[in-house]
Amino acid sequence: MDKRQAQQSISELFTQPFDRGRYQHFLNNLLNRYEPRNGHYTGNYIPDAYKQHIKQYWRIGKYQDPEGDELDLLVVQVKSLSKLERARSALRNFAVTRLKQFEKEVSLIAFYSEDDQGADWRFSFVKIEHEAYKDGKGKGKGKVKLRQELTPAKRYSYLVGVHENSHTASKQLLPLLEMDYADPRIEEIEAAFSIEKVTDEFFEQYKALFQNLAEHLKNQPLFNKADDEERAQQVSRFAKKLLGQIVFLYFLQKKGWLGVAKGEKWGTGSKRFMRERFEQVSEQNGDYYHDFLQYLFYEALADERKGQNDPGYYARFNCRVPFLNGGLFEPDYEWQKEHIDLPNTFFHNTEKNKNGDVGTGILDVFGRYNFTIKEDEPLEKEVAVDPEMLGKVFENMLEVTERKSKGAFYTPREIVHYMCQESLIHYLDNRLNHYASTPELSEPQADIFGSPGGQQSLGDGEDIRVLKDDLETLIRKGHLFIENDEAALRALERIEKGKQKTTKHKIELPDSVKENAKAIDEALADIKVCDPAIGSGAFPVGLLHEIVNARLALAPHSGNSQSAYELKRHAISESLYGVDIDASAIDIARLRLWLSLIVDEEDYDTIEALPNLDYKIVQGDSLVGFPENWKSPAFDKIERLQKLYFPETDHDKKAVLKQQIDAEIRQRLDGSQQTFGWQVNFDFRLFFPDIWHQKDGFDVVIGNPPYVQIQKFSGQQIQKEWEEQNYETFAKTGDVYCLFYEKGHRILCNQGILTFITSNKWMRAGYGRKLRQFFLNQTSIDQLLDFGDSQIFSEATTYTNVLLFEKTKKEHTPKAWDLSSAYREAASLVRMLDENPSGAALFNEEGFVIAPAEMAAIKKQIEKVGTPLKDWDIAINYGIKTGFNEAFTIDGKKKDELIAQDPKSAEIINPILRGRDIKRYRIDFADLWLINTHNGYGKTPPIDVTNYPTIKTYLDQFLPKLTKRKDKGVTPYNLRNCAYLEKFEKEKIFWLEMSPIPNFAFSAEEVFILNTSYILTGEKLKWVLAILNSSVLDCYFPLISTDVRGKTRRYFKQYVELLPILPYESSYADFLEPLVDYSRIAKETEQKLQSAYFEQLIDGLVYELYFPDEIKAANKEILPHLGELTPITDHMAEEEKLATIQRGFDRLYDPRHPVRNNLETLDSVEVVRTIREALKR
Repeated sequence: MDKRQAQQSISELFTQPFDRGRYQHFLNNLLNRYEPRNGHYTGNYIPDAYKQHIKQYWRIGKYQDPEGDELDLLVVQVKSLSKLERARSALRNFAVTRLKQFEKEVSLIAFYSEDDQGADWRFSFVKIEHEAYKDGKGKGKGKVKLRQELTPAKRYSYLVGVHENSHTASKQLLPLLEMDYADPRIEEIEAAFSIEKVTDEFFEQYKALFQNLAEHLKNQPLFNKADDEERAQQVSRFAKKLLGQIVFLYFLQKKGWLGVAKGEKWGTGSKRFMRERFEQVSEQNGDYYHDFLQYLFYEALADERKGQNDPGYYARFNCRVPFLNGGLFEPDYEWQKEHIDLPNTFFHNTEKNKNGDVGTGILDVFGRYNFTIKEDEPLEKEVAVDPEMLGKVFENMLEVTERKSKGAFYTPREIVHYMCQESLIHYLDNRLNHYASTPELSEPQADIFGSPGGQQSLGDGEDIRVLKDDLETLIRKGHLFIENDEAALRALERIEKGKQKTTKHKIELPDSVKENAKAIDEALADIKVCDPAIGSGAFPVGLLHEIVNARLALAPHSGNSQSAYELKRHAISESLYGVDIDASAIDIARLRLWLSLIVDEEDYDTIEALPNLDYKIVQGDSLVGFPENWKSPAFDKIERLQKLYFPETDHDKKAVLKQQIDAEIRQRLDGSQQTFGWQVNFDFRLFFPDIWHQKDGFDVVIGNPPYVQIQKFSGQQIQKEWEEQNYETFAKTGDVYCLFYEKGHRILCNQGILTFITSNKWMRAGYGRKLRQFFLNQTSIDQLLDFGDSQIFSEATTYTNVLLFEKTKKEHTPKAWDLSSAYREAASLVRMLDENPSGAALFNEEGFVIAPAEMAAIKKQIEKVGTPLKDWDIAINYGIKTGFNEAFTIDGKKKDELIAQDPKSAEIINPILRGRDIKRYRIDFADLWLINTHNGYGKTPPIDVTNYPTIKTYLDQFLPKLTKRKDKGVTPYNLRNCAYLEKFEKEKIFWLEMSPIPNFAFSAEEVFILNTSYILTGEKLKWVLAILNSSVLDCYFPLISTDVRGKTRRYFKQYVELLPILPYESSYADFLEPLVDYSRIAKETEQKLQSAYFEQLIDGLVYELYFPDEIKAANKEILPHLGELTPITDHMAEEEKLATIQRGFDRLYDPRHPVRNNLETLDSVEVVRTIREALKR
């Protein structure tokens, strides 16, 4: 099928009511061929759990792809359009039951409704997700199995029909229709339902709209009143807000709330209201922004029309428009006086974009996409623009430079999903259960749970009301149980009434959850959550869904009959709080919460105004506030005023209350500089006094705080203010997220839960020591997930982890996972954890290490017998920092030229190595030389370059750059101070800073290194070198350090000096030291077999030193069988050295020699095998 035919086929099918014949014709073209079936199922062939949703379905065929994988082809007729739109879990679960019936795992399904004759329908790809879980019973306890019951499936759907366009479907399905030469693989069909492609394309076009708007607006008179920086911020916020407002209206028109005819019900409005109004305005030569949008925004949607027979009717537009309140449509400027020039071409034009699509205006771009009011969920994704996508679009709107300065990154939805669920599980566990090691419940908790079985019994020991595993089942699986449990309860009721005898359905919710459903529901209703760096609102929105899903799952057992809309409204109004320094972030976070709410608004008689979020989602600096012990009578007054403000919808009354609240707040903020010595623009207790009145802090603090180095603010007022907050975690070389951890802890209530995703550098970096101390002393860490060098954020190279802790101290063992190899983008994090056992949490001030369980004992043994290198009589220093290598490092040819011109130049020209020249045991000199115009050391004065005229003349060509560099001495010609220059003349060990394996080399010659390497000097260097290059410390090093991407390690001084080196033992040193020389010389003379064997021999001896009991028990000792090894001495000729090495090799490499036999079978010793397996990972 050619491109034109394919486009026509898609348009004819997907912009029309569902037609089975047309659909089957399309499938035949899409799949090239499929095996027809004619199964029609209705009545009792539909499972009881789904009869309220589904009228009938057809199995029209099956398809087998070139790799033998099969999918089923189904058509499902649901009973009503509302079922099609709202019963997503039920329809997905129905698909699973049918797939199991027909022994398939994948299907393409057309879902359409009976009541609108298929005008709006869904084209879905459904795939069963086999779920791994750990069995906790019987002989197989702890084994990973596949769960067979209530198997989750993922459904990806296109929204199609008469009210939709086919742009996205055409773009993504077109390649499959054109592919006549081959049958599509199932993975290619799945890829055609990719939401990521839609997100990326929509973002690029959204970004272009923003840039065009901002460019046009920057010279408008409204914004010329501010300075350049402030004007840019105002323009940016206005452009973002305008686009956000229009996007919001696209979601409203999707619900049919705009342009409703007078006297008609909400939901009957035009799905093209925004475009139709543009056409009307254009026909009258009007101005779309001034004549329509401003009145829609700031009158129709923002003003309550009391006193009318129909408060929804807006006379200017002669139609019904809902009053929304909430703040989204409150003007930021005097819109009836100020003039903003926005020509109609900004909304619609006939220009082509780079993809060839006609129209680059706002309405053109938005009109090309399908909008869905359903929030994306891990198991249910519509291939359309949804509210969740807006969050990603907003985060990505930050330019690269702005993103780096703010450290803002969009958190993948799977990680948000996991963090929200884990936070709720731990919160509920703390609220419902008491463990012997934890403190007593606070008064609010006691009030909720009371006695018996509550506070009264807690002093006696543990009181576990709901098993934590059962709470996990509720939070992770509750949404899957809703339809099933409702059907089971209906069946049980019919059995009790004698209307049926038995039922196949059983209630899946755990017994302890059912028995305590009311208490759990009350705890979920009572939760207080804060994201102190809210960004686009991903975490509050994620928690909103989890709270509502759990409460809906509890509803059949808790007695709570509230709808999803009522539960959401309660959570938004009572539970969710957030702060961000960026005003645009606050706008989008509020927008997402409001969108999430209107999704579930079903009252088509009266639409409620949106809740006020002015004092819930707030702009401010979370890190700078009043002193922790400061209190003010204003707290109570502000709380009283806020309680009056939040439910108020009258515009004038709201304005008065807001003025009173702001005056109280402003009075305290304005006096902060004089009272405390620093300026405060936000304080948690001042803005959220109800939280401290009720609980003395939040139950959950969650988020993705910014990753920005504090030193980037060096000398700025903000850094001084952070320092004045008395953060224990503050370090000038540290990161802002460290302060957010501590601030999060401060604003938690007792036993509150903090869950953050941040950079993982704090785990082992020097600046992280204070944060590690804080975690160890002030918190109880429950979980740590380290993603290692896996990239979580697509827009930045950042190494991350997820940490969950409680604000309490208790004796327990944290769960920790190293997911550096296991992480898969978009995969279920829960499944990853099930498939990868947790490791040993080796947490101390020196570093937080997650080791495989079997490595924990090995690490302990290494540390037991060794002494940290920093405690030896050694010195570690950087290489030479020239500040401009191009001038001070020369090749051999240039060196010879300079010395030929002036032999005196040789006095200050020395050999130098780059990091890449340092190999294992040896150095590989690349004929590079250092012009050593040092700045003096000890009693040696700085080099006077005028005494070396040839050198000076050579350096003069670089003088401008030499003058500008920071690393310089008394003159631009001199190198910076280096007090340890004489150490380069001694015996030393070199190593390069970044390397995948230990590359430590020995040198006795006078040779220098550049600053990408280190020099170690002291005693017993060959002994130290042998151990540093060993497999034992190769395996140990990752347990105390951090990798960079690609498993390259950072052999920084701070890590190397922690390596436990065995005390010098002459009986072993007599062999190790000669073997170091043997290996080094064999490498230098390219005797690969000999050098490799000597390294293996050194390795074997080091194993024997660290694990003597294990080696001896296995009868694999090496030392007793070595015999005599002749040392290499300086007076030996080269031939004698080589002959000595060869004799040693011939003797010890003999296949009959016990040393070789023991080396080759050393794997039989468990500790050796474990280390070697670890090194393969």
